[in-house]
Parts: sequence; structure tokens; C-alpha cells
Amino acid sequence: MKRKLGSDLRSTCRSRRLRNAGWVLAGIVSLAAVLAGCDFVFPLQAVITVSPSTTGVAPFSVSFSSTSSTGSIAARYWEFGDPGSGPSNTSTQASPTHTFSDDGLYLVSLTVYDADGFSSTTSVSIQVANAFPSAALAAFPIRGPAPLTVQFDVSSSFDPANASESVNPQAIVPVPLGSIVSFTLDFGDGTQPVVGTDVSVPLSHTYMVPGYWTASLTVMDDDGAVTATSLDITVEGAAISLPAPGSDPAGIAFDGAFLWVGDFTTQMIYKVRLTDGAVLASFAAPATPTVPNAIIIGPGDPAGMPGGLAWGEGALWVASLSDGKIYKINPYVPRTDPSHIQAILENPAYTPNGIAYGGGYLWTTDLATGLIYQLLPSSGAVVATLQIPGVGANDLFASDRRSPEAIVTDLPTGIAWHNGMLWVTLGDEIVKLLAATGSIQATVDAPGNAPYGLEFVGTYLWNTDTGGPAAGTLYQMVVP
Repeated sequence: MKRKLGSDLRSTCRSRRLRNAGWVLAGIVSLAAVLAGCDFVFPLQAVITVSPSTTGVAPFSVSFSSTSSTGSIAARYWEFGDPGSGPSNTSTQASPTHTFSDDGLYLVSLTVYDADGFSSTTSVSIQVANAFPSAALAAFPIRGPAPLTVQFDVSSSFDPANASESVNPQAIVPVPLGSIVSFTLDFGDGTQPVVGTDVSVPLSHTYMVPGYWTASLTVMDDDGAVTATSLDITVEGAAISLPAPGSDPAGIAFDGAFLWVGDFTTQMIYKVRLTDGAVLASFAAPATPTVPNAIIIGPGDPAGMPGGLAWGEGALWVASLSDGKIYKINPYVPRTDPSHIQAILENPAYTPNGIAYGGGYLWTTDLATGLIYQLLPSSGAVVATLQIPGVGANDLFASDRRSPEAIVTDLPTGIAWHNGMLWVTLGDEIVKLLAATGSIQATVDAPGNAPYGLEFVGTYLWNTDTGGPAAGTLYQMVVP
């Protein structure tokens, strides 16, 4: 315990001499007792404790605490080395918290005092890094057919230093607010990017060409820090078109490298190169030549009229309009090879037209009922049926299945599977359905005159156009 004995005792502590060596040995305990009451023997030693650390990113809040390794603190005084913070730059609290709004190196000092006015000072450096600006990009609409005009908004982009420094209106020494000094908006379609300095100005761009475009925004703050963000824009429509191998392309499938296209008129299935539409191989579509009650649509050739095509389980699936059966074939061996036809599925519950493979199942459209059937590839057994909203059964076709005039264009024809979605050709439109329920998720206009077969290749949807009065065409489509 400290003793306050006045100035005389303090003077005595400072000038006392040991009269003789014997006194030291005899009176060492008494000497220790006297010196214990002298502040200069046990001076204050200021200590700063920092939490969470001495380095951070602006705005950086640091909690400080003051202690002394010796002596007892009666008062303390903090200076945070941050004059731009105004009155908050100093404190007399035992454990203050200070927020450093801007980047820089700050010297924080602490002076502690004891009851006799003696003091001790120490300091610690706080390194604050510049906070990266926040880039925010919004757009409307983000999808639609070409040409598509999109309104872009970058106004929510900001510099965190601006927000933190603006809360110090009483600053003694003005500190420039952090700000975004420039931005670049690249629309992603090869056109000239927009460069500006005012993020509050609305921007507009028209996408002329269908595609999956990625608009990107880069902002830079007054300290040179940059941040980027991006947004996907889907501009719907036909990205490219290729001449079909025949005048009436129907089903289409993709084996991972090549397209396979069936044709109504030639009754052939063609292997087609993606890049230019070149035909690399062909063979006659499968069919059973003589079948009781055979279904014939168009020319009465029982050799086989291919409807939908699909690729799955390493094989090509063909929905035959000639006999209402589904064939699983190996297209890489001749038609005369016994291994060419691997399986034949038939079920009186449906008349397969378009066909797709996905999720471990076959999916087929039926013009007679207007339904989509989910099938087991092993047997053709029906697992479930889907009804497209607003599409009913084709009563005319159901009563006279042999009549080619019975085909109604607003019933489902081609079908494709992609990521849990079914895409179905419906008249001159293509609808996107949730495979689990059949609910419509989106609708896009189909190109050409008479759209039919569908197949996905990556993110693109390929559509066959039987041409109507014109030649057949294969379209690579951008869809949502």
C-alpha cells in the first residue's frame, strides 16, 4: 500500500544515505519498508492492449484497454492519431473503442497518471488498409428476344470509406470522403464499353445479336482500389442456322460430338457435323416392315418414318411414326448388323412422336392425347403422364389415327430434356416445362416455318424446322 508522507518524506526517500554498513545488515527490513512508500522506486508503466488486432481494413474499429505493470492508475489520456475524427480523437476512458475511417498508419498514444501526478506514456501503431469499393450492377430486363434493349443501373456501387467518414461531421481537420472516381461497364457482346465517373447516371444498351452475354462492371475508388461484378443477359433467338440434310428434318439428337437428324421425306437418319452441317454418314430409319394395324403418316412406305430422336445409354432412340414403336439402335454399325437394333419398345397407351432421354427416363409426346409420357427405358412402361396447361387431346386424330390431316399444330411435337426441364415444341412456340409437374416456366418463339424436333447441346437448344414451303433448317437457339 502506498503511503503519502508529504514532501519531507519524499525528500528523505531521495537523499537518505546509509550511515554505516552495519546498519544495512541490521536494518534491511526497515529500509525496505521505507522505500516501499516511495513512488519513484515503483513508477507507473503504461501498457496498451488492442483488440482485435493492430491491422485491419477501413472502416476499422479497435478496442483499447489501459493498464500499468506497476503502480496504480488514477487517470489516463488517449490520443488516437486521427484528427479527422474530431472530438473522437481523444478519450479518458479506461477501455475506449475508436473507428479509423480512412486507410493509413495511425500512432495511438496513452498517458497514465497516478495520484501524485507521476505519469507514464506509451504508444502503439495501427495500420489500416483501404477498403475495396463495392460494385453493384442491376439490369432490366435480363432476358428477351433480340433486339433487346436493357436498362443498366450501377448507382448502388459505393466506396465504404465514404459511408464511414461521413459519420464524422464534427471533424476538426477535414478528411476527403472516399469515392468511386471511375467505372467501366462492358456489355459483353463485343460492343464498345461505357466508361464514366458518375454512377448515378442510368445506362442503356441494345443487344442486336442473340446470345448468352455477360455484362461486367468494374469500379475504382480514389485510392486506386478496383472491384468488379457481372450479370448474365440472355438475348433469345436463333444464334446460327445450318441447312438440314433433308427437306423435312424431324427428330434431332446429340451424342456428345455429332448431331443425328431424322427426315420425314427421305426416311433417313443423318450424322451431321455441328460446325457446318456437313453430312458424315446416313442410314435408313428403323421400322418393322409388316405390323398389324400399322400407323402410317405421310407416304405409305413401311421402311420407317423417324419422328423424335434422343441419345441416352450410349444409343440412339428413335420414335417411329410408321409403326408407333420406339427403337434403341447402335448407329455406328450397319443396319444389317444384328446389333444395330438393341431393343424395341411398344405400348398401346401412347403413340410416340417426339422423344427425349433425361433423368434416367425416356420422355415422349403423343399427338393423339396431347400428353407427355415418362417411360422406363428398359420396357417402355409408363411411369407418369404430364398435361401441358391449355393443351387438350386431339379428338380428330384420336378418331382417325391414319389421317395425316389430323395433325394439329398446337399439340406437342418435339421434346428435349435439360437440367430437370422439358422443352416442347407447341405450334410455332417452344415451351419450357418443369419435368416434375408439367408447369410452364417460359415460352419462346420458334424460328422458321414449321418447328419440330428439339435437342440441347450445352446451353444451346437445337430446333429442326421442317420448312413448310421452304427448305429444312437446323437452328441453334438461345433460350432462357
